Amino acid sequence: MATQFEDLLKVDGIVQGIADFLGTNDYLSFRRVNKLVYEKQLNGKWDITYWTRKLIRMGIEPSEEDEEDEISLLTDDSDAMSFFDDVKTFKPKKSRQCYKTAFKCYQRFIDKLFNYDMSNFFPVEYSDPLSQAKVLNGISRYNRSNVNEYGKFKKVQENLQVLRELFVNTLLKELDLVFGRRELETSAKLIKALLVSHEEQTAVDFFKSRSDFAKEVTLPEKLFSIESKSLDDEALSCALSIMLKFFNDKIKLVDILFGNQYPVIVSYLEGVIAYNVSTYFAEQVSNSENQDTETESWRLLNLPQIYTTLTDALSKDLDKSENGGPHLNKMVQEFFNLYLENKIVLFLSVSVQSFNERTRDKLREYQRQSELKEKEQNEQIYNTLKGRATNEQLIGEKNDFLTSFTKMFRMSSSKSGKDEQLKFAVSLNVMNSNLRNIQSLVSLALCCEITEDCRNCVEQMCIFLSDTSVIELVKSHCQQLFKYLIFQLSENHLQTGFTKAIEYLKKYNGNEINSLSLEMQDFDTQVEPLVKFAELINIGDIILQMTTIFYNNELIHKGIMNKNKDFLNDVVQVKKNFELALDDYVAEGLNVGINKLMNEVLFVFSTLQLPSDYNPDSKQGVVTEMKPTKAAVKNIELLTNHCFLLTGATDKGTVDVFQQEVGERFFDEVVKNIKKNLISTEGAIFLICDLNLYYEFFTKRLKQKSIVPLFAGLKAVGQLFLVSPHDSKELGKMICDLEKFQGVFTQEEIYEFVQRRTDWVKVRRDVEKVMYGLGVSDCAII
Repeated sequence: MATQFEDLLKVDGIVQGIADFLGTNDYLSFRRVNKLVYEKQLNGKWDITYWTRKLIRMGIEPSEEDEEDEISLLTDDSDAMSFFDDVKTFKPKKSRQCYKTAFKCYQRFIDKLFNYDMSNFFPVEYSDPLSQAKVLNGISRYNRSNVNEYGKFKKVQENLQVLRELFVNTLLKELDLVFGRRELETSAKLIKALLVSHEEQTAVDFFKSRSDFAKEVTLPEKLFSIESKSLDDEALSCALSIMLKFFNDKIKLVDILFGNQYPVIVSYLEGVIAYNVSTYFAEQVSNSENQDTETESWRLLNLPQIYTTLTDALSKDLDKSENGGPHLNKMVQEFFNLYLENKIVLFLSVSVQSFNERTRDKLREYQRQSELKEKEQNEQIYNTLKGRATNEQLIGEKNDFLTSFTKMFRMSSSKSGKDEQLKFAVSLNVMNSNLRNIQSLVSLALCCEITEDCRNCVEQMCIFLSDTSVIELVKSHCQQLFKYLIFQLSENHLQTGFTKAIEYLKKYNGNEINSLSLEMQDFDTQVEPLVKFAELINIGDIILQMTTIFYNNELIHKGIMNKNKDFLNDVVQVKKNFELALDDYVAEGLNVGINKLMNEVLFVFSTLQLPSDYNPDSKQGVVTEMKPTKAAVKNIELLTNHCFLLTGATDKGTVDVFQQEVGERFFDEVVKNIKKNLISTEGAIFLICDLNLYYEFFTKRLKQKSIVPLFAGLKAVGQLFLVSPHDSKELGKMICDLEKFQGVFTQEEIYEFVQRRTDWVKVRRDVEKVMYGLGVSDCAII
C-alpha cells in the first residue's frame, strides 16, 4: 500500500487536487511530504495560485505586476483592525507574503473561535467597541479564505456569529445607558460601531425608538374655530412651530449620531410625516362624528392656506442636514404632497362643486331681489296713482298695457272712462320703469364678484401644481371651474336678463305713447329703449371681455391650457358658445330696437310731415324760408341719438351692421314718405332740403359707405320735381337716365316718384312719349 501512495504522489494533478482542499497549516505540512512535492508539484506557479485564491476569497484583488501594492507597505506587526483598510490589492508574486501578514493578524482569533474560547478574546489594544467591531469584520473576511476547509470554516463562522450577537447586544445596552444620560458623543461612537458591524437597521431602529413623535409632541387639538367657521391662524402657527422644532431637533441629533455615514433622517422624517403629521392635518380638515358635510367643506377649503403656510415654514425654518443632504427640504415637501394627496384630490373636487353652488345661489338671490324690487316699484306706482284717483276699485289687471291702450280710444268723460285712464297710466309707468331698469337686469358688479371668486379658486388650486402627482388633476379641475363660470353667467344671468330686456322692448310702443297726452306728475313718460338696451349690451360686452381676460390670464398663461394644442378642448367650445349666445341676444335685441326706432320715424312722418310741406299753397303768397322740414329735422335728431349708442359698447362689426341696418330701413321709410306725398315744383325745394339733410348725415356723420349711394340716389330723385312742366320731355329723359340715380332705383320706381308731381296729369303724355315712344292719345282702336 505504501508503494501505491508513493505512486499517487508522483501524479501532479492528484497532489494539487489534494492541496486545494487543505487549510494553511496542513498545506504547509503537505508541501514537505517529499522533495518532489516541495520542489516541483507545489512550488512556483501553483503555490502562487494557492495563496492568490485565498486572498481573492477575502476580497483582495490581484493587481498588475508593475503596479505598487499595499502589501509592500505592511510590516510583520500589522494591525488586525486596519489590515483590510490598508490592503486592497496585491501582486500575485507576493501573494504568499500578503497572506502571511493576514495570517499573523487573524489566525489567533480563528483558533479561539474554532475552540470556542471566548475568554479574553480581544487583546487590550482592541478594548474600544469600534476597534472590536472592525476586528470582527476582519475575522469574518479572513475566515472566508478557509472555505476550502469547509468543516473548520463553518464552525468558526457559527461561533463568530454567536460572538457578534453578544457584541451587538452589549453595544445596545451600553448605548441605551449613555443615550439616556444624553452623552451624545459616546452614543455616536457606539452607533458607529453598530454601523461598522453592518447593523445599520439596528442602529436606525434604536434611534426611532428613542424619537417617538407621538410621545414627544403635543399638537393643538383644534385648528378651526367652529363658531366663526374659520382657520385659527395662531393654532396653525403653533402646530407648525412645534412640528418644525421637533424636525430640527432630530436633524441635529441624527447629524451628531450618524453624520453622513448612513442615511437616516430622510426615512425617519417620511415615517413621521406619513403616520403622524399628515394624519393630524388630514383629521383637522376632515369631517368628525358630529359635523355635517357642509362643515367639512369649509374646513377642507382651508387646505391651500394650510399647505402654503406649511411649505413656507419648511423653506424658511427647516435646518440643513449633513445626513439628509442638500435636497432634504425638497424631499420633505414631496412627502407632504404624497401623504396629503387624498385630501388634495378631495379639495379640488369640493372646491369646484362649492364654487358652482355658491355662484348659482348668488345669481338666484339676485334674480329674486330684482323681481321683488320690480314688484315693489309696480306697487308704488299703482298706489301713488290710485291715491290721485277716486276711492273706487280700479278695473282689471294693472299690468295689461295693450288691453288698456285699446280701451283708451273708447274713453269718455264718464267715471268709468277716468278709471280706465288711470289704469292705463299705471301700465304705462310700469312699462317705463321696466325700460329704465333694463341695464339692472344684468349686474356687472355681481359678474365681477363671481369672476373674481372663480379666479381665487383657480389660484388656490394652482398652489398644488408643485405636486407633480396631481398636476393633470389640478388642470382638469381648473378647466371645469371655467366651464361652470361660463355656464352660470350665461344660463342663469345673461340669458335671463337679455330675454327679459327683449320682452320689455317688444311690449314698448313709443308711437302710441307719443300720440297720447297724459299729465302724470312725478313720472317720466319719455323712454329711449335703444339707449337702455345699448347700456345692457355694453355690460354684456364687458362681461365677455372679463371672461376672455380670465381665460388668457388664468388658463393660458398659467399653463392650465395650451392654446396651440388644446383647440379641441371642450373649454374652448364652451367659450365660443358663450360668445355666440351673447351675439344672438344682441342681434335679437337690436332688431327689436331698430323696429322701435323705425316706428318712431314713421310716427314723425305721420304727425309732423304736413301735406303743405312739399305742396305749399301758392295763393297765400307767403314766402317760406328754404330749410329742411320739421319732420326731417326731427328724424335726424332721432338718428343722431340712436345710431351711435353702440360705439364703444361692442365690437366694430356689430356697430357697422347696426348702423347699416338703420340706414337701409330709414331709406325705405323716406321712399315711402315721398311716395305718399304730393309734391309741387315750389315744394320740391323743401324736399331737396330734406334729402340734402339726410345725405349730409349719412356721409359726414354715419360714414357707412354702403349707405351713401342710397341717399345720393335720393338726392337725384329730388331733381325730378324741380323740372318745370314746360320741360316735360326733359323730365322723361331724366327718368331714362338710370346712372343719374346711382343705379339705386329701376325705371319703374323712378316713374312712381314722378307720378307724385302735382302736375302729373299735364306732363304725363310727354313723359311717357319719351319713355315709350308714344302716348296714350297716340293709340287708336281698330
